[in-house]
Amino acid sequence: MSKIPSKQFLLLPILFIFSITTTFAEEINKNPHKQTDSKNVIIELNEPEAPLDLKWLVQEATEHNPEIIAAQKRLNAAKAKITQAKSLDDPSIRAGSYDMSNSPININGQTEMLQQRYSVSQKIPFPGKLRLKGEVAVEEANITEREWQSKIQEIIALIKSTFYELHYINNAIDITEENRDLLRKFTKIAATKYSVGKTTQRDVLAAQVELSTLANNMIVLNKEKESLIARLNTLLDRPTQTPLGKPRPFKKHILNLTIKELEDIAIKNRPELKKYDHAIKREEATLKLSKKDYYYADFEPMVEYMQEDKRSDTWASAFTINVPWFWPKNRSKVKESKEELNAVKSDYRFANNKTLFEVKDYLIKVQS
Repeated sequence: MSKIPSKQFLLLPILFIFSITTTFAEEINKNPHKQTDSKNVIIELNEPEAPLDLKWLVQEATEHNPEIIAAQKRLNAAKAKITQAKSLDDPSIRAGSYDMSNSPININGQTEMLQQRYSVSQKIPFPGKLRLKGEVAVEEANITEREWQSKIQEIIALIKSTFYELHYINNAIDITEENRDLLRKFTKIAATKYSVGKTTQRDVLAAQVELSTLANNMIVLNKEKESLIARLNTLLDRPTQTPLGKPRPFKKHILNLTIKELEDIAIKNRPELKKYDHAIKREEATLKLSKKDYYYADFEPMVEYMQEDKRSDTWASAFTINVPWFWPKNRSKVKESKEELNAVKSDYRFANNKTLFEVKDYLIKVQS
């Protein structure tokens, strides 16, 4: 009687899933808008006997998974903010009409004297502030891009782990069915021997109990299979009841890398660490901007044109600056930026240590 195979082989791909950016994910990163014609493939996979291909599953998920699409849209939105951050505020235009009849400067005693005024002003940040705002927006977009890449890897990991588990469940179902067939034959033989007095009733009952146990196991396995298929369909943004074929056979990968090599690969490629790299750069730029906001004033030049009924037109100009060091809020803003920078650096150290631990942990599980 055959035994259900171990789940140990399922752990092997997981290390690569979490630590290495998959080839397909890199391709998507290079060309995120690449589309493929998968209509014929979907029709084929609706046939129960059609093999289920892992590469196709990954491709479909990266193109249609709602979480990946949402992350892509957030990335597009973050990139659109860069131009906004680097631009000046809108200029202000003012127009007004003033009754100057009773004004002290109405020397000639003229009546019904009106003055029209038109002015234009523009707020101009101290040199360097717009550049720093642009740097903050760029790093924010880079963080969003790493989150998008991380989401792609997360979905691919779920696709792969579900695919391998479905492969295991299908094998378990096949082996359980073989065992049930053998046990049915054994039960018939035991019943025949019992009828002629060559065996005891205990042997017949034991065989029947074992047969009932296998029947229950088959029910559980089929429920697990149904759940796994529903999970795959959900990841592909398809109805949960969409039929899927059996997973296509695959080769096991032999892990020939040392622990140090695996750690280096994980540190180099993990999007979470790259995200914190950009977060540190963002907070450094934010700190520089906070210091400029505290030490350096912004400007607002204004030009005004005045038109009167019985006098020559005149021009006026004004120059306004803010006083950032008057209230303590900007000093507190500098302190806030320093604390945020230190917090992100601590987050990076934790993520780095967590990555090294997970490499070691998964390697132990694979080797055990």
